[in-house]
This record gives sequence, structure tokens and C-alpha cells, in this order.
Amino acid sequence: MTIARTLSLVLGVAALALPASVGKSEGSVPVSHPEPITIRILDGKGGAPLAHVHLLLVAGYDDRDLRLGLWSAEAITDARGRVSLPAALKDFSFVEVRVAKRKLCAAHGRASGVNLDRVRNEGMSTPNHCGTTVVEDTPGVLNVFARARAHDLLSPPASPAAEPPALSAAEPPALPAAIPPATPAVKQPDPQPDPGAGNPPQPRVHGVQISGPGRA
Repeated sequence: MTIARTLSLVLGVAALALPASVGKSEGSVPVSHPEPITIRILDGKGGAPLAHVHLLLVAGYDDRDLRLGLWSAEAITDARGRVSLPAALKDFSFVEVRVAKRKLCAAHGRASGVNLDRVRNEGMSTPNHCGTTVVEDTPGVLNVFARARAHDLLSPPASPAAEPPALSAAEPPALPAAIPPATPAVKQPDPQPDPGAGNPPQPRVHGVQISGPGRA
């Protein structure tokens, strides 16, 4: 009698647990979603996009999967604060966005449990407790508000490359100090004979003296 009663209790518990387990099994079957999903990271105060921000994307079928972080991927936003949800995470039911070194504007600083079906069909924006900035939801786009850091909103202009000063055509380059500038040579005049000194000696040619003027 006791064995029969125990067996009936076990069968009853199994019958109650069977529908719940079957329902979860059917809900966990992945469905292929080829359409892209874009994630935008925006400043909660001014709405400016946060460029080149490191993200950790965690996906799963329920909150437990998100807490365990069984399926995740890393990404970096582009110059417009956007990133595409990786293909390996698009077929899950929920996604959580974590922004490195920045606090999200949602409650408790987390954007967890985002329903991807809603993002695909209607678009979605996380709560913004940092300011009053709002954006229009667009199908396939998830807007995530975060607290921007000081350097996130700075965009210094590119400095032009330094160019050497132009050399004027009217001013030739100076010569080095070790090389003195060249000076023109001055030709010295030939020496003239002195009239008061008498007749100069005449040259001899082959032993013959040549008489000068005034000599016999």
C-alpha cells in the first residue's frame, strides 16, 4: 500500500512538471534572424554619439543566461557611435549592453534584458536618467544612453604639417662663416722708369751691347 501511494505521488509530480519543461524547450529553439541590428551609444545629457567606445555584448534566452554571460562578444563603436550586433548573437531573445569605463543612464547603470524582437520590429531606447534627451525609435536600432566622459565630447582639429620657410629669390642664402666670400683680384700697374736716374742698362743679346739713344 505504501509503495503504491509513493508511486502515485511521483507520477503526479512528474505530470505537473512536464508542461513547464516542454514549454521552455520550445521557447529555447533558436530562430534565424538575418536582418541586421544596430546599437547606438549616445550621451545622456546632450545626445552626442560616443565614438570609439569599447562594448561588451551579452546575449541569452533569459535573465539567467545574461547573468552567466555564456554568449558574449566585444565591439568598438565607430565615429558615429554605432556598432552592429554580431551575427553570432542575433538569434537570441535578449541582449545586455555593457560600456567599458562608463556608467549607463538606465536604472542601476545597466541595460539588461533588452528584447531583441522588439528592437527588430519597433526599435528601442534604454531609459535615460542622465538628462532629458530623447530620440525617435527606429526598427532595427537600439539606442543606449550613457554618461559621457570629458574626452568623449572633444574633437580637436587636426594640426597642419609644419612647412619649411620659403626662400626669397632676392635674398640668396648666406655662406657659412668658415668660407669667406670671394673678392675680385686687382691688377697692379707695371712699374715706370725714373727719368732722373739716367738710361737704364740695356740688355745684352749674344754678347753684343745694344746702344741706346744718345750713344755713339
